[in-house]
Formats: sequence, C-alpha cells, structure tokens
Amino acid sequence: MPLTLQTLSNLGAERPYPGQLWKRDSRPVMIVAVSPTTVTYDDLDRNGRATESVDAFVTTFRRMKR
Repeated sequence: MPLTLQTLSNLGAERPYPGQLWKRDSRPVMIVAVSPTTVTYDDLDRNGRATESVDAFVTTFRRMKR
C-alpha cells in the first residue's frame, strides 16, 4: 500500500528531512531533498546520489540516532 501524505505526517520524527543521516545495514546516507513522493540522498560510502520513492525509502532505511 503506498504511503499517503497523511501516513507520512503520522511518521513524525521518522520522516526524512534534508540534512538528516539515515542508514540501511551499515551504509550511511545523507538526505539532500524530499518531495511528497521521492527522497534524494547521497550515499556516503559509495560517493553516489540516488532518488527513490518515499515509501520504499522509509521501509528500507532507518534514521541514525545521535
């Protein structure tokens, strides 16, 4: 089921915002842009940039806590 704007607003602190660090397994990424449907991030290990849907991103990545 795709995420809606209402579902995203319910994510609260777990919603991606530019400047945040997230990770999948041990791979850190920096969020650079977020739209209602996509997230763009820099892969800090592989020096690349990628864009994927918000729902795919939040199901595979977790925010890095300080």
